[in-house]
Amino acid sequence: MPVPLQRDPDLTRAVLTHWFGGRAAGTGEVRVGPVTVPREVGFSGEILLFDAEWTERGRRRTVPLAVRVAPTGHRVFPEDQWDDQIRVLKLLAGTGLPVPTVHWDERSEKYLGAPFVVMDRVAGHVPADLPSYHRQGWLAEQEPRTRALAWNAAVDRLADVHRIDPYAGGFGFLDRPEHGPVGSGRLLRHFVSRLDFYGVGDNPVAARALEWLNASDPVDAGGPALLWGDARLGNIVFDGVEPAALLDWEMTALGPPEADLAWFLHMDRHLSEGIGAPRLEGLPGRDETVARWEERTGRRAVNLVHHQVFAAFRFCVVTARVTRLLDESGILPPGVEVPLHRNATGLLATVLDEAGAPPPGTGSRARGPVLQRSGAGWPHRGGEPDDGHR
Repeated sequence: MPVPLQRDPDLTRAVLTHWFGGRAAGTGEVRVGPVTVPREVGFSGEILLFDAEWTERGRRRTVPLAVRVAPTGHRVFPEDQWDDQIRVLKLLAGTGLPVPTVHWDERSEKYLGAPFVVMDRVAGHVPADLPSYHRQGWLAEQEPRTRALAWNAAVDRLADVHRIDPYAGGFGFLDRPEHGPVGSGRLLRHFVSRLDFYGVGDNPVAARALEWLNASDPVDAGGPALLWGDARLGNIVFDGVEPAALLDWEMTALGPPEADLAWFLHMDRHLSEGIGAPRLEGLPGRDETVARWEERTGRRAVNLVHHQVFAAFRFCVVTARVTRLLDESGILPPGVEVPLHRNATGLLATVLDEAGAPPPGTGSRARGPVLQRSGAGWPHRGGEPDDGHR
């Protein structure tokens, strides 16, 4: 869903020209081209696109740039992890993973009303959420074999994120103990502590999911990983079938990598089954995807049923927030129903049924095959996986 268009492109261009003027010591005069604001960008951020010309190694060059502005009035998430996102991107640039190059990071709000970051604009194709890439667009236009190659390449890059040692790689700053040790329990407690912000209200399906998740306390295995957070095809720029850029790290954290894998699978399921669209022929299924991820990471995917329920629950709650933002922003006329939250709730109910979750309020423990009590996160770093995982 798009952010309301708030900026005058010509005025924004003048502001950016002024801002670049204070950073021209190594580049000479920076000329800013016309600024465009893509309407397909979601509530989680505002993107400004333009070309800039500067001097590099004695020659003038034109560089396609993207400015991402920190969210202010329309915020999907309760916490400002702006600095974390930028720090993660800068660290990832040294790992060989495809992420946009960060050129400048402006902390002051006086130029664009919020902090912003200037990055390379990566050319390529991004599978769309609206309309779903299962219905139309670049991926739907490809042959089934090409779709499979793109999907598998995305899974490989996700696995590469999870192969990074977060502490040796400098990502330890994401380890915050307010909600307990790193692990599945922390992810759940941290998210649940912010439910009032999302405004999920009295949704009985969400309540059923929360009861199931509270009863589930899986033993994590293999050590914590760097989490992308919003791992999905729609956050990848593809050059052919290869990912050219992994975008949108605002949900980044440390935790069990299966949380990312489950989110990746759930978001694809939402954009097909969840909205009543046939899944594209050629895209590998769940088992094949998990097997590929396991081979690439060298670890087994444990507790996937728990993480699939958590992914469906999180998405249901987040869509409640987006629906409220749409209503408050006046983007849609009064009385117009937004199917996003309804569809997310319906798919959550399906996922709960598949997990064997009892009706809400029964007090029964979850019956999934993956559930083992721990509450302590990882027993130790580098531990062996448990047997019950799917």
